[in-house]
Amino acid sequence: MERLVQAALARLSEEERARCAFYLRGPQPARGARAELRGADGSPAQLAQRYAGRAAEVLREALDDVGRRDVREALAGQEKAGAAAAPAAVLRTGEQQTRNQTSDTSFKGRTEQSDYDELDTYDMSKTRVAFLMCVTTGRRGAEKDIEVMNKWFDKYRFETPSGQCIDPKGTEILPALEEFRDQINQSEDEISCCLITLMSHGRSHGLIQGKDRDTVDLDDIFALFNNIQCPKLQEKPKIFIIQACRGGKEDHGVEEIEHEFKEADCTCNLIAVRRLPTASDYYVVYSTQKGYVSLRNTEKGSRMIEAMDEVFSEQGMKWHIGDLFTK
Repeated sequence: MERLVQAALARLSEEERARCAFYLRGPQPARGARAELRGADGSPAQLAQRYAGRAAEVLREALDDVGRRDVREALAGQEKAGAAAAPAAVLRTGEQQTRNQTSDTSFKGRTEQSDYDELDTYDMSKTRVAFLMCVTTGRRGAEKDIEVMNKWFDKYRFETPSGQCIDPKGTEILPALEEFRDQINQSEDEISCCLITLMSHGRSHGLIQGKDRDTVDLDDIFALFNNIQCPKLQEKPKIFIIQACRGGKEDHGVEEIEHEFKEADCTCNLIAVRRLPTASDYYVVYSTQKGYVSLRNTEKGSRMIEAMDEVFSEQGMKWHIGDLFTK
């Protein structure tokens, strides 16, 4: 089916593909395509993934919308010719197939997708440790952020062995993190996970500030927990939540245009001896992109922390951490 979709898209002009891409991008196909979206990619792979089982059906609707009924009819004819020899199971619509898969207990064993239970996962059954630093001076609403993070520390059983670093000067931040790191290394318990939350004013070039505006480089903070300085956390997840500005620019938003990027092939010699990188197993979450301000409400607290609270409350431990933060 993807081959048919690709062949149909190849017959369209760049402008028509752009309009199809806009039409296909929403959760459900939406009319009102805009011709100026040049360069957008109506990728067959993306189309097939988003509309599994009915990619060609959706594309036919898009072709009607952009006025290419000739391509639509050709696609329909090719589908019909292929369907004559297809097994009945292949002819189900996406909705029917999903329903049948749900009720068919043998589907899980037949699917080529990995069983979720068989995926490699971190062992989270041991001690979980957390560090929280929050500058409150000049950051109205920060107390709400502290309240939210402490709620989730309790919910997911994170211990805070070094206490919390509230409203520190810039020169006090690294020593507090070093103390936390030392306590991890010296702990007799096995550590499953380390969560570090840093909430403060920030500047460009990866700098965060204490209450006195003295700065600390985030790279220096990350280095404290690498595989050399914190061997206790080797192959353990180290999560950093950075709630801080990363510059002075304001992002007023832009209408989305999707692009597909292809990963370059990489050929290299594999080394039999297994080694760890100096820094690995990091998961870093920023509240804004490089160069831009971060948003904080004076009553509700920081927007990212507020959004985290909402998503975590709705989904809890049902999702992978990457999916939670993506949402």
